[in-house]
Amino acid sequence: MFCVMMIAAINFGHLAGSVERILRDNYDSVRAAQVMKETLERQDSAASFVLAGEIELGRRQFETNEPLFTQAYNFEAHNITEPGEQEMADAIHREYTQYQTELRRFIYANPPLSKQRAHDEYFRYLKPEFIRIKDFAQAVLDVNQSAIKRATDKASRDARRSSVIAFAVTIGSFVTAVYFTLRITRVQLAPLTSLARQAEQIGAGHWNQRIELNRTDEIGVLADSLNAMAEKLQQSWRREAERLHRAEQMSDAALENLYDPVVVTDAQGDVVFWNHAASSLFGPLEHEIGRPIAEAIKNDVITRTVSRTIQQKRATAAEDEGALVSVPVGGSHRTYRVFANPMYDRREFLGAVVVLEDITHLRELDRLKTEFIGVASHELRTPVTSLMLAVQLMDEGAAGALSPEQTEIVRAQREDLGRLERIISDLLDLTKLEAGVTTPRFELVAPYEIAHNAIRAVSATASAKGVALNTDYEPDLPAVRADRAQITRVLVNLLNNAIRHTPADGMVTVQLSLKSADDHDARKEDLVEFAVRDTGCGIPPEFVDRIFDRFVQVPGATRGGAGLGLSIAGNIIAAHGGEIHAESDIGQGSCFIFTLPQNLEVNPEPHDSRKAEDG
Repeated sequence: MFCVMMIAAINFGHLAGSVERILRDNYDSVRAAQVMKETLERQDSAASFVLAGEIELGRRQFETNEPLFTQAYNFEAHNITEPGEQEMADAIHREYTQYQTELRRFIYANPPLSKQRAHDEYFRYLKPEFIRIKDFAQAVLDVNQSAIKRATDKASRDARRSSVIAFAVTIGSFVTAVYFTLRITRVQLAPLTSLARQAEQIGAGHWNQRIELNRTDEIGVLADSLNAMAEKLQQSWRREAERLHRAEQMSDAALENLYDPVVVTDAQGDVVFWNHAASSLFGPLEHEIGRPIAEAIKNDVITRTVSRTIQQKRATAAEDEGALVSVPVGGSHRTYRVFANPMYDRREFLGAVVVLEDITHLRELDRLKTEFIGVASHELRTPVTSLMLAVQLMDEGAAGALSPEQTEIVRAQREDLGRLERIISDLLDLTKLEAGVTTPRFELVAPYEIAHNAIRAVSATASAKGVALNTDYEPDLPAVRADRAQITRVLVNLLNNAIRHTPADGMVTVQLSLKSADDHDARKEDLVEFAVRDTGCGIPPEFVDRIFDRFVQVPGATRGGAGLGLSIAGNIIAAHGGEIHAESDIGQGSCFIFTLPQNLEVNPEPHDSRKAEDG
């Protein structure tokens, strides 16, 4: 490699010198000759301008190009590189001196020459002198261009010769290097072949392989290190295998003895495993492994939950009634809530784990609680009605005239009994809704009509408090399948709450719009959304998700009931197949939103929002 590099450096240095000589010796002379020719032609053009009567133009042309010619000539006179070039430069100097004198006299004649005389002077003296000087300049150009061509040809020959020499030296060096490389490799690395072969066996898991090399050099040390590594790997593998075996046994035992039924599927939804609790519900596992879960279990809720988890690759744990599964067990029915979670091995999706939580006892407790509330409310209605009648009679003077203090006490009792009667009515309604006794009477209703009726029902309350009612309806909303009275009750309840918690000069807005259904559930139709938005004080964040639970009231809020109105509204909306939720920011007001499925068969004329607003 050193020889190749030195020879290449010498050849390229010689070639670079040839090119440098070309540029240094001849290129500058060629450029100077070209400039002399160009400026001489422009001076001749100056004489032509004088012949044409453009004396001033001719003088400017001469004064511009005469110094350029002199500068180019001076450069050429000091850059003589070829034989005969000096004589040509002297001839140019001699002829141009005479030409310059005649040209100046011709251009600056005072008075100017007549046209005929100028014509004679130009073609008799100036034109011939111009041609002779131009020929001498062309001769200088030709001499230097010929020298450049000769130097270029020589540089090309030198380059070809250098390439041949470099190629020959490279081939010789390569052959020599290959020869010595093969010899050194064969002599020095022969033991590594055996070492690599046995190391591959160790890497493949054959921990009992040992490398036998009786050497004390670096290769021997490497062999001993590999043997020690193989021994440690063998011991680690045994310990890890035992640990994994114990972990697998514990995992299988935990799943098998888990109280709740557990079902495991692969990424395609085929059954992989279920535990003993699941076997008591769905039968022995041996006959169902590898079958789709829809065929193995035959339960729509579980099948939908698994399919949604596999498609979305996220946990599915619905809390509504649709996520509950009732399974006959030993002559009775048990209720389970279905949870599903995706399984991953690092980043690879493996399948889904379905857990059925037994909530039979919770359902029973809820049923008993509902029955107790219903019975208690029903039994309380009669004495409350009697007390209300008695207080009303006393207030009307049926038992004699009352003093002002007594009248005030009776009226306070009458208000409290009225509030108690409303609470009892709400409890009875809630009990009936949760028990499924009060089922909706569905009909096709225009959303505008529901909103109009609700606004008309609360307009007096809003006016008395100084709260403005506003509407914001999308045009051409479709009809909804709903119980007119129940949905109107929900909207009136939301409006009353909004008016109660909105200060004077505030605003409550009813919005109706069309929303697209959830893309993940193709069974749903598009929904009509009802929204009641106020400008009140807002709801604390910790109460937003609990506001629809029974008896929940926001601390510090205006008291108007027992906290059952929103729970009743939630049950009514759920019975209609819709959803209800709240959005709120402290100090920015609240917005209660519920949705109802639309009916695409009817598209009634939109109600006039201005009339609803006036009402």
